[in-house]
Amino acid sequence: MTGGASKKNRITALLGSYHKPRRSGGQGEDMGRIQVLDQQTASRIAAGEVVTRPAAVVKELVENALDAGARHITVEIEEGGRRRIRVVDDGCGMTPEEAPLALQRHATSKIRQEEDLLGITTLGFRGEALPSIAQVSRLELLTRTPEAPGGFRIQAEGGEITDRRVAAAAVGTQVTVEDLFFNTPVRRKFLKSRDAEQAYILETLRHLALGHPAVYFRLVAGKRTLLAAPAAQTLRERVAAVYGAAVAEHVLPFALAGAPWATAGVLSLPEYTVASTRFQVLLVNRRVVQDRVLAATVKAAYQGLLPRGRHPVVVVHLSLPPEQVDVNVHPAKTEVRFRDPGRVYGLLLGSLRQGLGSLAGEKTLYQAAWHPAPLAQVQERGACLTPTPRPANPPLVQAAPAAAFPSPPPQASSPFRFQDLHLIGQLQGTYILAQSREGLVLIDQHAAHERVLYESLGTGTDCVSRQSLLFPRVVEVGPVQADWVKENLDLLARLGLVLESFGGASFLVTAVPAWLAQADIEALVLDLVENLTPVKSQTSPQAVQEQVKTVLACHGAIRAGQNLAMEEMAALLAQLDDLQVSSHCPHGRPLWRLIPYADIRQSFRRPRG
Repeated sequence: MTGGASKKNRITALLGSYHKPRRSGGQGEDMGRIQVLDQQTASRIAAGEVVTRPAAVVKELVENALDAGARHITVEIEEGGRRRIRVVDDGCGMTPEEAPLALQRHATSKIRQEEDLLGITTLGFRGEALPSIAQVSRLELLTRTPEAPGGFRIQAEGGEITDRRVAAAAVGTQVTVEDLFFNTPVRRKFLKSRDAEQAYILETLRHLALGHPAVYFRLVAGKRTLLAAPAAQTLRERVAAVYGAAVAEHVLPFALAGAPWATAGVLSLPEYTVASTRFQVLLVNRRVVQDRVLAATVKAAYQGLLPRGRHPVVVVHLSLPPEQVDVNVHPAKTEVRFRDPGRVYGLLLGSLRQGLGSLAGEKTLYQAAWHPAPLAQVQERGACLTPTPRPANPPLVQAAPAAAFPSPPPQASSPFRFQDLHLIGQLQGTYILAQSREGLVLIDQHAAHERVLYESLGTGTDCVSRQSLLFPRVVEVGPVQADWVKENLDLLARLGLVLESFGGASFLVTAVPAWLAQADIEALVLDLVENLTPVKSQTSPQAVQEQVKTVLACHGAIRAGQNLAMEEMAALLAQLDDLQVSSHCPHGRPLWRLIPYADIRQSFRRPRG
């Protein structure tokens, strides 16, 4: 018994030594006890939930301006918003008594009691934005109401008001935020580059502008105006101001009303697609939201109409009774919860399909399903991208001679020489028909030309023939993708695609591989970054290079459905004999199929011969 009690005591003592972690400096017991945080620490934690980056500051301040009835909103930024953000509006302004309250947490003019949360009609309602921003910056608030003879200025630093006084001011409110995260260096450390943060701000303001077409929006970075969107009569006009006339030309309006439930917006027809979902903006009661139900509805409406890897341009305005939407779900107020998600899904799906009209049943996908002998070595496959259609019947571009390659493995070679085939013609403008000693050969013209172009790019160290663009193209990518492009400018240049930084997330395309001169340059660059950005930190440089070559070749190759002259078909076949791999395209799809004469005879019940 004594031995058992002693063993029990030793175990108890051992467990007790692991009761709470201790730290050097004699603070172990303090860290192990529950206690109330001091006000400053608690405020900074709360601010971190609302103010995540400069774009979040812009979002909160612009939403406040919209709630104040502003018709003109100007945003000025420096250093991607890290050094300075200034938002100027012509809204109703605040009185000298209200202005100090605006910097106190949970002081708001939007709601009065708990029941008001069930019928929120404003963009803001918690009274957290301004206090949170002031907590992590040096803030100046200058405001004036229409009735007041003058304005009122408040200055705050780290959440503490340092000065308040009467000042000259125009009607409305001007909020200046300087040195964001100056007192939270950890948060500042995790901000991205100036151009990336600037791109986030631009994207945020674009979405807000699409939600409020009747309001004038302007974004200025230094001496550059990044966005100028005058008040618009229609949503399509606003799309033109936000995304450009080229996008607006390809969208059509749609609407389906059943008061108090209604939906309206613009959508692109299946013929016009983009490389990412950046151009899908979802708004519920004019609030920009991220919702899986709505995103899935858009995808369902276009099911079977778009090539793989392509997305439509869609701006959706959903108008629902306020009590049907719970916006008090996330600190950033970008997530919502629907009381009747099934009804919302049906309403949006019906309106989108009505907008698409009779095109909803058409399918334009291209698929290849013939398989020669499998490759001995499985190549790493890039994303299978279907580019935007090219103009009809462009000339077949001959690729520059490929660098010397080792002999192809026997499994990847064909049982014939392509240049010895007897050409018959073309099937459906997609497959080249030819006759060999063994039987009928069908060649996928897109896959064949894609393989030729892919191998013409060599190892990335060879000199690729470039074509300088007479009119360089400006291409804008997503904020996260901008950093990837900058990191890989040299790699892209070695492969013939020359880009230069043009500020923010914009790049100037000045040269392309010679056989890509007639391609859709914007679609090419967007496809490239959209599909390669996610793997930048997980894939070797060599693998990234191979995937870039795959995308370039895919965009430069002739298309399925493109009619070719006999001379063009013969020229293409002649190039196939010099390839390292002539059985599959870079994506891994089969390039040709041989139907033996014996199989043809058997299908007609003739002797095998």
